[in-house]
Amino acid sequence: MTDKFIGKPSPQDVRSARIASGMTQSQAAKRFSYALVSWQQKEAEGKTNRSLSSGEYELLLLLADSHPDYELKTR
Repeated sequence: MTDKFIGKPSPQDVRSARIASGMTQSQAAKRFSYALVSWQQKEAEGKTNRSLSSGEYELLLLLADSHPDYELKTR
């Protein structure tokens, strides 16, 4: 376990993790309680970019089975 701080992701990181999780933009927006346009801004390069928080990004990585330290386990 590395237990390192992940930090805020780039728009490409967000898009890649969302795709790896199998979610559409619409599904991701709903899961994280964002309007679709707000989610799209998180994946957009440039001045309109609104990054996910580090905690939101860690959850997205867990959902994508890509977190460097942890994995989700079903009950």
